[in-house]
Amino acid sequence: MPARRGAQKPKARGELTRPPPLNARPLFRLVDHGDPIRIEPAAVGAAGDRWIDGFLQANQIQLRRLDLRTDVETRGGVRLLVHPGSHIGAVPLVSPATRRVAAGLLVEPRFRWSALGSVLQATGFAVEPRLGQAALVPGSAREVPPWLLAAPVLNRLEALLRYLRRGFVERTEVRTSPRGRIEWTQWAQRNLANGQWSRLPCSFPDLDDDPQLLSAIRWTLARLEQNLAQQRDSPPARALSARIRLLNHDLGPGPSQRPSPWNQPQTGSAWLTDALQAMGWIAEERGLGGARSLDGLAWDLEADQVWEAWVAAFVRDLAPQLGLTWVGASEVQHRLNWQGSLSSMGALIPDTGLRSAERMIWVDAKYKAHLALLARYGWSGLKDAVRDAHRADLHQALAYSALSSADQIDSVLAYPQLGDEHHFRATIATLTSGRRQVRLILAGLPFGFRSPSQRDLALSTWRKVLGRSEGGG
Repeated sequence: MPARRGAQKPKARGELTRPPPLNARPLFRLVDHGDPIRIEPAAVGAAGDRWIDGFLQANQIQLRRLDLRTDVETRGGVRLLVHPGSHIGAVPLVSPATRRVAAGLLVEPRFRWSALGSVLQATGFAVEPRLGQAALVPGSAREVPPWLLAAPVLNRLEALLRYLRRGFVERTEVRTSPRGRIEWTQWAQRNLANGQWSRLPCSFPDLDDDPQLLSAIRWTLARLEQNLAQQRDSPPARALSARIRLLNHDLGPGPSQRPSPWNQPQTGSAWLTDALQAMGWIAEERGLGGARSLDGLAWDLEADQVWEAWVAAFVRDLAPQLGLTWVGASEVQHRLNWQGSLSSMGALIPDTGLRSAERMIWVDAKYKAHLALLARYGWSGLKDAVRDAHRADLHQALAYSALSSADQIDSVLAYPQLGDEHHFRATIATLTSGRRQVRLILAGLPFGFRSPSQRDLALSTWRKVLGRSEGGG
């Protein structure tokens, strides 16, 4: 069995890790918040020493889409350094000369695909990737697990079935009371001759789901289930397969037909348009999860948003263990009322929180390595850029303490746990002003749980960190 790319030496991460087939367009690979890659001009159909400006102009939308930062390296030739940010996804790169797709670029999650799947499943796929809106990405289809790109397609189909607008179809039915048009010839030949004069064969228009659309949905669900079967041992794939079975049950038996442009309506509500587009992706085999194509759809996903949803779900599970009430995202926004002609940001919006009559706990999710870097290097050993970013996070967390009049306030910055999965880091700073006690807490949390015991350990650790008696720290 060939070695997985992730098992190669760290110094090779981000570079092309396999020799591409002859005449194949390359796929550059990075990891979010990881090391940069170097792009040579020949790899993207460019030449000479003045290709950078044209390349950046031709690809600025896609580079911005993945939160990528670029630098120019001139030692030994002109190369482009590409630094990953907090987005994951895949985008095409076009040649500055021809504006045709010359390569692909894939940013993978730093916490393994399986961990990302665990988080997305636990949050009910509340955050989903944005698909399409660009050319296909060379070589990316086989690198992305099918459950990641199948989830938004399935979400669109579920929305379609929830809000499906029914249309009129012609229905024939034998009734005891007339409706619509009575088929008198049939009634005289069959019913009257047999003494069933009160049974009236009627034809009438009736509201029903579009049978052609339903057959296209059945076909799409079958293909999705087939693609997910490639990873039947993966928890997110199993969860999505279960949702497919529920949809098939709701649809009921019936014909299945491959969606095609000529049998799809061109107008309709946004949810109908979105679902038809998603079915088109599957029907055209455009690399959703690497089923039949080397080239895959362009997509992007903000890892920051995934982390925020994951932390909020964990805090919701923690609430009953502390005897507190969970506060969701819709309840934590506090507007800033500016006076005068100038204004700045409009609101303070912690990610989630917990509260009671005496306590308030604000929790803000930070998809950064600050806690691990502090543990390794200490405050004085951090780079200036990291210290500046962390200082801004601390000030933000302290600003949240003004949002409640409770006597006991905790403001928590939740960071991804790096290193030993069974040792959870946490540190607490205390501030006292009159009756009010404010604690600033930096706490680690795994990006997804590998086992129920790890989840229980995380809940127990956070319960101990956040638990405090009345009037005590």
